[in-house]
Amino acid sequence: MQNELTTTETSVGAGELENVWATARQSLANRLSPGNFKTWIEPLKARGDEDGRLVLAGPNNFFVNWVKSHFCAEISTALASTGFQAESRLAFAADHELSDSSRSSVDDGLCFEKAPSSPEPSRRVSESLSTLGHLRSAQPLRNNGRFTFENFVVGDSNLYAFSAAKALAAGAALGADSLFITSDHGLGKSHLSMALGQAFLQNKPRNNVYYLTAEDFTNEMTHAIRHSSMEDFKAKYRQLCDVLVLEEIQFLGGKEKIQSELCFTLDCLMERGKKVVFTSPQEPRNIPRLGRSLRSRLSTALVSPIGPPEYDTRLNILLKKAKTLDLKVSRGILEFVAERVTSDVRQLESCLVSLKAKSQLLGRQVDMDMAREALAYIFDDGEGEGLTPLTVRSMVCRHYHLEVGEITSKDRSSKVNQARSLGMYLSRQLTGRTLDEIGKVFGRTHSSALYAINKLEQQLKKDPKLQGTVEFFSQRLFTDK
Repeated sequence: MQNELTTTETSVGAGELENVWATARQSLANRLSPGNFKTWIEPLKARGDEDGRLVLAGPNNFFVNWVKSHFCAEISTALASTGFQAESRLAFAADHELSDSSRSSVDDGLCFEKAPSSPEPSRRVSESLSTLGHLRSAQPLRNNGRFTFENFVVGDSNLYAFSAAKALAAGAALGADSLFITSDHGLGKSHLSMALGQAFLQNKPRNNVYYLTAEDFTNEMTHAIRHSSMEDFKAKYRQLCDVLVLEEIQFLGGKEKIQSELCFTLDCLMERGKKVVFTSPQEPRNIPRLGRSLRSRLSTALVSPIGPPEYDTRLNILLKKAKTLDLKVSRGILEFVAERVTSDVRQLESCLVSLKAKSQLLGRQVDMDMAREALAYIFDDGEGEGLTPLTVRSMVCRHYHLEVGEITSKDRSSKVNQARSLGMYLSRQLTGRTLDEIGKVFGRTHSSALYAINKLEQQLKKDPKLQGTVEFFSQRLFTDK
């Protein structure tokens, strides 16, 4: 009887085995969480071998071993419900010849698909993802062709960070496999991090590049803990990840358990020679409530700061953005905007978008009045508008009857030196610009500008006349802006 049963089972055709697996898959879909089913069961392909066994094939050895270790019992139970004797007739195999669509299905599940009950469920990237291969994001609307190295406007303030990012993406030996991009908001760190992800995929299209924020990482880990799927979570980021781009790392401050898990993940990625990119407004040493272990690991990354864009960079951003928007605007108006919007690239873009909309809706050519109106929406009550080192320099030159070439020259005469020091001091106090940019406007280095400002501050403490001069200029600058 046993021989007859074995003969009958061995003669089962491939088509019947596929039907058996289809029925079992439906059972598994009802038994497992959507995330686990999508990640580990859906990619399996069923086939029969010469011994009449059902062979479930996965895309690689790691994947198959994981399924055998964590889901073999569930699969056997589902097959048994169809009458199939899984104990003796089920096998697993790694099939490296699986089609690209099968591999893509695996990547889709692992990169961004979460169970519906996740605190912040990821959404599928639609049309914009067609250019990004396997790059996934918890915020897919940010992934589009605008954020590439080619579209990044390079200047003195961001040259180092840009060069480091491009070199890392190209596989250059930088002495570190991780990059830490730091800057205030709106200066391009997200642009660079997304450009990195896309460049990695262009170089190695089959890489798994995980792009997400530290908050996304926290939410996903919390969901994994609540649903007893931490092993899946660990496998995703430690074994299946080739490049990890983690934005806004300062969000992890005070979250000790998340920090600990990230430390283990980083250790695993570094051991495997994988690449990691972090972004934050603060350098690792300045992030509050960050544990020593994570701070130490972040500090081993190549820290690349991005400063506020200098005037030439701001102007180039406006020129490039105006061309992208097909906005007809004179260079003089763009120079006017570049001089006044000094601290945030997004504000530059917002101003041009506003000009574009006004021009179309009113049927008017962009003029200086329209530009002033657009700036009025950016600055509350005109705060900051017009107050730049260039504006300060112009007023100081008029008051002291000096040419710009004189105040930026090496002339150290009493009159020129006083005007120059006063201009740099007022620029520092009123515009919030960096010493580097202030120094350039007045023809001086960072250290020279700092020395002059500190010296004038000491003079102010004992010179009432100088105090009156500073107050006079401050009032005039706010009145005439």
